[in-house]
Amino acid sequence: MIRILCLLLAAVFTVQIGIAHPKDKARTLYKEGLELKKSGRLNEALKFFHAAIIENKNFTLAYVELGQIYALMENYRQSTYYYRQILTLDSTEEVSPGDLQVLHELGHVYYFEGNYKAAVALWNRMLVLQPQNYFAMFMLGKSYIAAGEIQKGEALCDRAVLINN
Repeated sequence: MIRILCLLLAAVFTVQIGIAHPKDKARTLYKEGLELKKSGRLNEALKFFHAAIIENKNFTLAYVELGQIYALMENYRQSTYYYRQILTLDSTEEVSPGDLQVLHELGHVYYFEGNYKAAVALWNRMLVLQPQNYFAMFMLGKSYIAAGEIQKGEALCDRAVLINN
């Protein structure tokens, strides 16, 4: 009985925090989404990440998770949408709008969906920011190859392998 009362008291306290501080509510929803994602319940996790951004439109970490989950589900259009949202946000959250992780993830989405022109542009952008990033160089090469520019792509892939060694 005491255990149930403690749980109820904790639930009431959590709800009060969520009502008093929308950003805290967004973070609580985000954390629940992470737990669901870890357990493989992706559709349920999506609901919590969506709810988190409804509470806090600038919550970039929730956008990252939405992009990742939609990519895992091979819904590249939705994944692209959420990654691009991050790049347009003016946020002071943990993930900055120009974060390399977002560019990296978006580059993969473009590649996997077959949008090689966009993938080339994105991997080029990564290389402007990090000229010695052998992985971005390799992916740029793969994107050129997939787009039909085989010699250019192979040269970039070879160069990436040399940089990595």
